[in-house]
Amino acid sequence: MNAFVPDAARLRLTLHDLDPAPWRRIEVPLSMTFRELHDTIQAAFLWQNSHLWEFEIAGNRYGLLFEDDPDPLPVIEAGTRRLTELREMAIREFMYIYDMGDCWEHHIEVEDLFVRPQNKRLPVFVDGEWRTPPEDVGGAPGFEMFLEIMADESHEEYDDTLEWYGMPYDPKEIELEAVKARIAIIARAHGRKK
Repeated sequence: MNAFVPDAARLRLTLHDLDPAPWRRIEVPLSMTFRELHDTIQAAFLWQNSHLWEFEIAGNRYGLLFEDDPDPLPVIEAGTRRLTELREMAIREFMYIYDMGDCWEHHIEVEDLFVRPQNKRLPVFVDGEWRTPPEDVGGAPGFEMFLEIMADESHEEYDDTLEWYGMPYDPKEIELEAVKARIAIIARAHGRKK
């Protein structure tokens, strides 16, 4: 690798259709596959990886292949393509969609391409704000209702919603230590593949 060719990227991931919008900033190696980027996004937002997902990049779909895909645009297998395509195609933004039912759209901005310091293990969490919505909450409209219920202990659905979620919901708490731990696991695994 030429010492001056960028081999890493700083990405800002912002969840669409929410106000305030949860966001995360991560740094990733360009040697990573889009499948590994999916895993890193799951870790950064503490999603549970229990739904379908795909990237939309420059008119292409990257994801998992399955036979009953209703979309006429074919899917490119995400595990076979690397993030170096972002550099080669000068991509500055793209989309990641998780859970086709709730349709959590993440706008991804390539904030910087850089040469990774020799001893820096990637991916790494940089910063972020606002807690991720619960899985299976019903998309943005369901999440708004969830927030309304959880903010009012006198709401008739509060007890049932609290039991469903399993704990109080603090929209400002992103569970930083859990995010860092999950991303560190991916970084160790990616380091062993080199």
